This record gives sequence, C-alpha cells and structure tokens, in this order.
Amino acid sequence: MRIFFAGLFMAFFLAACGGGGGSSAVVSPAPVPERVTFSGAGDLGIFDPSLARDPGTGRLWMSYSSVETSIYYASSLYWAVSIRLAFSDDNGVNWQDAGVVVAPRTELLVGPMTEAHPTADIPAGSQGIWQSETSSLVYDPSAPVAERWKLIWHQYINANLTSFFADYGWIAMKMAATPAGLAAATPVKLFGGAGLQPDNVITGSPVFSPIGGAPAIQLNTDLTQSLGGANLSDLDWCIFAEPGLHATSSAVYMAIYCADASTVPATGAVTEYVVHFRCGSPCNMTSAASWEYLGRLLTPADAQAATGDHHFQAPALVEKNGKTYLAVTPVNTTSGERYDGCRVYEFSDINSVQLLRNNGILAEVARIDGDAGSHNGACGAYSGLDGGVLYSQFGTAGTADAFKIYKSQVSLP
Repeated sequence: MRIFFAGLFMAFFLAACGGGGGSSAVVSPAPVPERVTFSGAGDLGIFDPSLARDPGTGRLWMSYSSVETSIYYASSLYWAVSIRLAFSDDNGVNWQDAGVVVAPRTELLVGPMTEAHPTADIPAGSQGIWQSETSSLVYDPSAPVAERWKLIWHQYINANLTSFFADYGWIAMKMAATPAGLAAATPVKLFGGAGLQPDNVITGSPVFSPIGGAPAIQLNTDLTQSLGGANLSDLDWCIFAEPGLHATSSAVYMAIYCADASTVPATGAVTEYVVHFRCGSPCNMTSAASWEYLGRLLTPADAQAATGDHHFQAPALVEKNGKTYLAVTPVNTTSGERYDGCRVYEFSDINSVQLLRNNGILAEVARIDGDAGSHNGACGAYSGLDGGVLYSQFGTAGTADAFKIYKSQVSLP
C-alpha cells in the first residue's frame, strides 16, 4: 500500500485568527478525525482510498487496499494486500464492504527468476506474494458502456521480504460496466517501466505472473506525443507506482509517481517525481498513440520548498465546483521514507503542469496531518464527501488495526 518505498531499489540496484478591539485571540479547535470502519476487510485493516460516484444511482464507491496476514510471514514482518470495493449511499457517512475482491493477491513459491542486478536473482523456492495495491477508481463518461468503470493499480512481487518493484512490477487495469463487474473483468497489464524483466510474462512456474504477456504500453519508452514542450526523455528511466486517474467528458488524466532509476548509480539515491499524462476521449487506454505526456508535475525541489520534505508521492486527482485539485503526500526520508500527511494544490490548467503558486512556491489550499511522527497520508477525496478528505495511517505493526483510514474533517475549498 502506499507505504514504505524505502526498499524500492534494493532489488534494482542493491490556525489562529485574531480577535478585534484588543480582545484575546480566538483559536479554532483542531478537527477531530473519525475512523472509517466496516466489516469484510483484511484482518490487519484498510489503506489507500480512491473514490468515484455512480452518476446513475448517486452511490459513492471506494476502492481500497485490504491488508491481511501473509501465509508466510508474521504480520509484524510483512503482509499480503489485495484490492476490494466498498460503497456508501449517504455520501460517506457510512460505508459497507461490497463483498468482492477486484484485484487479488497471490501467495506461492516462486523462482528461480532473473533480476537486473546479477547478485540479486530470486532463488528457487522463494516465498512470493504477488501484491495488488494503491488503486485508482474512476467513472469515465465518454467510454463505451462496458468500459466506463476503470480500476488501475500497482501489481508487483515480494519475494523473501524484498519487493521487486522494478523487475517484476507494473500498473494493471480492469474495466467494466459497473463497479461490481470489475471483480470478474479480465485484467490487463497496462503500463510497464524501466527495469522490467522479460520473465514477467510467464504465468506458470517459476514466475506465476498474475497477468500474462508484456505490458500494453511500455510507458517509459512507447509514447510519441507530448504537450507544451514536455520532454519524453523524462520518462526513460521511470519506475512507476501509485497511479491517480481523473476522467472528464474530454479526457482521462493520470498523475503517477516516477522513481528515476538513472540517478541511482551517480548519487546512490533516487530522484522522484510526479508525472502527468492525458488520454483524449474516448480514451483507448491500451494504445500508446492515445496518450500524451504533459510533463513533470512535481519535483523534489517543489516538495522541499513547500513542505521541507524530500519529495511527493501518492497523487490523487479530484474535482470540486469546477476546480481540479491534486492531493499528494510529502515523504520524509530522514525518518525511513515516512509519509508526512497530505497537501492539496489547485490546478490553474489540468491540461498542462500548471499548479497555482505564490512566488514560485506551491499554494497550499488544504493540509491533512495524521498523528505526529506516524506514517500517514495517501489521501482520497470527492466532492460532497462526508468528513472531508480521507487519509491513511499506519499504526503498530502486527496489530488488528495497523492500517486505518480516517475522515480528516478537512474539506476541499
């Protein structure tokens, strides 16, 4: 789940308001978050909310990461993650699990598997978990009826407690006429990135890939269109994760995390961006020719100037009152890649990489903070949502409530 990306390259490269008239200042009480709970989720909790509304029924749907104890590892060591659906008929006051797994996890012995670094191959008999997490759910009004509900997520393997995000990981997709229909929909290996190994196509031993074949789009190399001077070479070394979709009547947009692997040999540390794409309606999701690269939406310099943190991750796109917003999570690398809440910024133009700024620094329109010092962020939002922006928070490893979602009580403008 959008948590603990510190090991990303282990496998790849080893408000107060003043009172008038002299009166004392009046301090508004801080909003008290409310935990989102419902039965049916994993025994270790829930994380990573993504929200979309059914325009026909008004029902609000949420895809989320369901976290469970692994058959191989104690819950204090590692966990297994799948994607489920929940729904609300009262704008998020109450939630109910829909009873369907839309993207399962798979636990089985794998290997031997080749890896980019010659000393880090996955040996035979490795305890493997094909994880499904960090989903984004949208309703696309311009798509054919059978493709109007779209779910994309990050799928990768963890073997012997090492996550192989680059070598054996991609962005997967399902499409269906209804949210519940996503459970039975055929999964597609949609986007690949730098470092992906040829063996990832093998659905049998030793890889047991959940989806056969190569990605429909090698997102770091296949695109030929860019807009506004965006440089396609930005993508050459991107390892992608944490996608965020937004669909309008004219296009499907995607903001996604890019770890630039080319920076590792030179610096020993990865440079991380949020990059931005558009697919004009009706969007052919699996055609590289349909997608345009819009550019780097956020850079480490943006994070350092706006929040003091190292970089941003976990992008989510949301619209309210005709305005489009980007919710992202700052990452504190001095505390073990800890997620540091959420920040919300407004687009001046979603068709480019233009966010509102003051003197070059991102203009923050909303801020969500979980418990101080905890790993929290990975937000989801929707217009009219009860309790404001939802955020995720990680607690004590191995406990039944280690992974939680909260209503922040902080609303979009």
